[in-house]
Amino acid sequence: MRTVTKAFRDGETIYRQGEESRWAFELLEGAVELLKDGPDGPTTIARMKAGDLFGESGALDNTPRSHNARARGSVTVRAIPRDEFLREVEANPAIALKVMTKLAKRLKGDGQVTGVDPVREAAYRNAAANLPVPVTPSETFLPAPVRVGRPLPANLIGERKPTLFEKLIDAVVKDPTRKPGRKAKAPTPGDILILIGRLKDDYDDLQRQLLLQALDGVPGVRAEAIDRELTRFIPGLDDPDALANDDVVKRATREARVWMAEKNADLLVWGGADPTGRNMELRFVATASSPGERAGRFTSQNMLVVPNDFYNEWVPLIRSVFLAAVDPRSFPQGRILRSALPALATTAKTMGLEPSPALEPTERAAILFCYGNVAAICAQLEGARAWYHVAVDAWRAAAELLDTSRGPLLGQLYQQLGLVLQIIAERTNDTDRLQEAADAYRRSLIHLSRRKQPLDWGLMKYRLACVLYKVDMAIGDDNALREAIHASQASRQVFNRYTHPIRWSEISNTLAQILQVYGDNIRSVPILEYAVKCCAASLQVRTPDTAPLQWASIQNTLGSALFLLAKHTGEWEYMRQSSEAFRLALLVYRDHGAQKMAIVTERNLSRAERQIEATTTKRLNDPVWAQSFNITDNSDSFDWGAFLRGNSATPDDSPSTSGSGFSEVA
Repeated sequence: MRTVTKAFRDGETIYRQGEESRWAFELLEGAVELLKDGPDGPTTIARMKAGDLFGESGALDNTPRSHNARARGSVTVRAIPRDEFLREVEANPAIALKVMTKLAKRLKGDGQVTGVDPVREAAYRNAAANLPVPVTPSETFLPAPVRVGRPLPANLIGERKPTLFEKLIDAVVKDPTRKPGRKAKAPTPGDILILIGRLKDDYDDLQRQLLLQALDGVPGVRAEAIDRELTRFIPGLDDPDALANDDVVKRATREARVWMAEKNADLLVWGGADPTGRNMELRFVATASSPGERAGRFTSQNMLVVPNDFYNEWVPLIRSVFLAAVDPRSFPQGRILRSALPALATTAKTMGLEPSPALEPTERAAILFCYGNVAAICAQLEGARAWYHVAVDAWRAAAELLDTSRGPLLGQLYQQLGLVLQIIAERTNDTDRLQEAADAYRRSLIHLSRRKQPLDWGLMKYRLACVLYKVDMAIGDDNALREAIHASQASRQVFNRYTHPIRWSEISNTLAQILQVYGDNIRSVPILEYAVKCCAASLQVRTPDTAPLQWASIQNTLGSALFLLAKHTGEWEYMRQSSEAFRLALLVYRDHGAQKMAIVTERNLSRAERQIEATTTKRLNDPVWAQSFNITDNSDSFDWGAFLRGNSATPDDSPSTSGSGFSEVA
């Protein structure tokens, strides 16, 4: 019997306590809670998230279910028959390790809280002994160490899957495949080390000592002084206007990271007294760089203003900002942040959202900006949407305090605001919030310079294109599509094929999706042909070996564009090519377990095959998709200015449609 995929609605029972354990389950989508019947009613004993196994212990030892499993929201699971599950455990070390780890944790918990049932203990021992990596008694039955205070979570990301970036950070730091002769990387850090450099005009070193004392006592965090002042090493760094210059920022970042590498530190705090001498202006450089898409990312524009000889009520704000500025390099560091940061941020909320009126407007704006970053990081650590709303409130209040002379700071501020508004909109399907996000990106572009901040400028153009595309899909707005196409083209001028091939491929694929919707709306064959060209160009970077899922996504987009070409030209060879593109994408999605995308692509393939069966196929002499493409920003002969102004001609008289012929295509 092969594995099967099953779907459950909210509140449906997947299995009941006392039933025979004939299946193990892997949670593909949604959440599942495990409940145990007791004298006071059902008690929740665990919550499963996507990627988790559950029901595996009964399948291992062939005992009845010890608890109930119930769907929370819409749930999709992979049900694995017991025999098949045992074969997978024996053949796949990764699955065996996952089962072993979970089994060890469960046995520790049973021994610590309720006592180990001797019969069940023996069954678990027998099951664990059959794993490819056996669980020894010393690993499973020793008492767990007693924790004081709030327990640390199991991983960096709480209730969500780790992102590719987080996985890569952990893998790169561990560096298990280092080539002989190469310098070894620093060991993976288990705690967080923050270095505080000499502060400009802090002659008696009093303010730095206060900062070191403020960080003392945070579990898992160490703070050390380093006898260097960054502004002395980088000429002009003490000029606030220099921080808008990418070259100066890059030199400062490189120098700071050399210092941190010497001590395997995670954050350097630098800065000094403001022109009045009443306050300190503190800035941050982290060892690892967050990608530009990360909400709450600290940049060179972020500055925490703290009064000299600050009182104790400033300590929670200082601690929370310093920790939020750290980009974790390992999962243990992530657990430290998850355990400490939300509580600190809650304590600092009043001061973070209502800075002292004695401060200047720009100083209050700086604090609000920093606290908004803290809230956004807390939202990611806890999976709590309320923190995102706190971040939005903080950033909007900061924007009201700044005038247009603070252009680079406003550009970064609106960039962060747009990112969080987009997250909220996508989670709530709120079109108004999507439009607010688009407006924030537009405001960011007003203050960002393509010459001085090219990457941020290009990223905002791409983000704007994506949001406008979603606005059109929600309400049908050709003007939004025109602006999205223009923004995508501008973004590709920054992220070109030779300097940023992966990003360029991603943008090209997105541009193809936008073009096919717009081309279908106005029945324009040249625009649909250009969508196919974008897909073909993107496939020159992505391959099924190096990036299979991304390659399949591009094939899916290509299949949709070819389908629409066949629809508007009557050249049904395009339909055969569309079917082939969908088929290639479907094979990859199935091989890699991408069930949701496989279902979408299978529907697309079925539609294309139905059209092929119903229509006489004609072969093209020179199909567009087979041409040798050399796509540059100026290589296409189509009059982009005309169609962006809405003046492009419609090449045929086929009925107009309100959107893409493939609503399922992602």
